[in-house]
Amino acid sequence: MLAVLVLLVATSASGAVAVAYGTWRFGQVDKIDVDLPDAADGAPRNYLVVGSDSRARLDPDAPDAGVFGPDSGGRRADTILIVRVDPRGGRASMLSVPRDLWVPIAGTDERQRINSAYAEGPQVLADTLQQYLGIPVNHYVEVDFRGFKELVDAIDGVPMYFERAMKDDSSGLDVLHPGCVTLDAAQALAFVRARHLQYMLDGEYLVDPSGDLGRITRQQLFVRQAIARAISKGFSNPVTLNRLVEVGVASVGIDEELRASELLALGRRFRSYSPDRLVTHTLPVTDFRTDGGAEVLALQEDVATPVLDLFRDRPGAVPGGGAGPTGPLTEADVSVRVLNGTGVQNHAGNVAGALDRAGFDIAAIGNVSEIGGGQLDRTEIMFNPVDLRAADLLARHLSAGARLRPDDDVESGAAILVTGRDFTTVEAAALPRAVDGGEPPGTEQTAADVGTEVEADGGAEADGGADEGSGDGSPATTTTMPVGRTPGEAPPGERCG
Repeated sequence: MLAVLVLLVATSASGAVAVAYGTWRFGQVDKIDVDLPDAADGAPRNYLVVGSDSRARLDPDAPDAGVFGPDSGGRRADTILIVRVDPRGGRASMLSVPRDLWVPIAGTDERQRINSAYAEGPQVLADTLQQYLGIPVNHYVEVDFRGFKELVDAIDGVPMYFERAMKDDSSGLDVLHPGCVTLDAAQALAFVRARHLQYMLDGEYLVDPSGDLGRITRQQLFVRQAIARAISKGFSNPVTLNRLVEVGVASVGIDEELRASELLALGRRFRSYSPDRLVTHTLPVTDFRTDGGAEVLALQEDVATPVLDLFRDRPGAVPGGGAGPTGPLTEADVSVRVLNGTGVQNHAGNVAGALDRAGFDIAAIGNVSEIGGGQLDRTEIMFNPVDLRAADLLARHLSAGARLRPDDDVESGAAILVTGRDFTTVEAAALPRAVDGGEPPGTEQTAADVGTEVEADGGAEADGGADEGSGDGSPATTTTMPVGRTPGEAPPGERCG
């Protein structure tokens, strides 16, 4: 929803008349009364984006009307996202909040699902998130079912590759045949709402037990695909762009303090932004049963801190801070390009999110095909020989280790991580070296000096990567594998959309 507004102002930068038009249309967007903290000019801002399950504006005679059931009154949030936009760094990160998260409701002595906070209004939801998670909410954006469907219609659907049939009888999702499928408005809404997904395997439907967490994974995938579709359709077709603007004006609600000038500045900064660079995060949670017997999700507070710090206004929490090249090497000094070599949909984005939380600077996200490679059994790190220290530090954040590949063609200061099928988790803190040899000064070091084994052909193998977990029975600090079943990547030579 935010992307539609950014599209509007990005194209308004061409002249005074266009800017005036964009400002006029922006002024027609519904305003929502909510008191939120401001942020300094040019500083990162957090946008609370809510997908409401209101059926009030749905056509009761539409073919899919019965799938969503009657409007039972009240307010519920199907989707809650925090989008952090850093205009100076050109970064955007998205945090998904499970709607069954058990939280203390702001202004009360009660604990309820976060969904209940939204039922009391945007102000209570924003206050609850700020007080419980400790992250500032600077702006508010909301859309309902009808607005979502109209936006999907405006971009002629969202294409995805389904490697197998998938369905959800509760949401109405029904993809009968594998292959490239362009989800229309009704099926797109059913896809992002699916919490009882079934997928075809060996001739029968199996149940995906991941529930709301699996739905979050699919929503994050959908956001990337939809933004890419909107950009390609909108920028190349003025009619489609104007339709997006019209739908955005009619369907999106925003807080009263969100100004056209702010989005205009964002549009200029992010004019060439690729949705593949959107780093996604999910709160680490665990199943929990309340005293009343309700099955909810509880925040793993100790594990969640590195994630939440990225959305908080704390010095050093945003990637890019830390010691410079003359001081001790830190994760913030290492720029990483993450490429998916597993064939698992959205794997590079999930890995990048975990590395981002660990403090690395994520330069780009993509697929191994971009460098002419194929799927790998073993994770690899390609690096310029002068950057052995950086590659070593990156490898020690990977639970299963990695094969190190010095390559003179890799730009200095920019390591390339290609994930393989052996990839497990990203550690929040670097694992110790096999032998304490201090900081390796160069590529002439031996395996004992750097904790890696340099092979004769120029490759290297991380020495004894850790098993998934800490070794003391506790789970790994940060998991990067996507939860739940999702559509996959199109096979080589086939492109969806």
